[in-house]
Amino acid sequence: MYTEQNLSTQTKKQHTELAESKYSDFQTDCEVKAGNQILHQVGDTQIVTKGDCVIIKAGGVEVVIDSNGLVVRGGEIKAE
Repeated sequence: MYTEQNLSTQTKKQHTELAESKYSDFQTDCEVKAGNQILHQVGDTQIVTKGDCVIIKAGGVEVVIDSNGLVVRGGEIKAE
């Protein structure tokens, strides 16, 4: 697929893409909006972005950033 201008897709329910691999190259900006949450996941590692917090889970450690500040569960905070 190729276009000189804009390309849009729209669906009222679920839009699904399945591929072995996907590459995106944005020369300026990339904008993703969601009504509830955005999940980035590789294996067991996750970054969940919600309207009021960000949750990072990796290697048995969970980090929550919200209006109360930053909380680390199952790990420690170090400065080097």
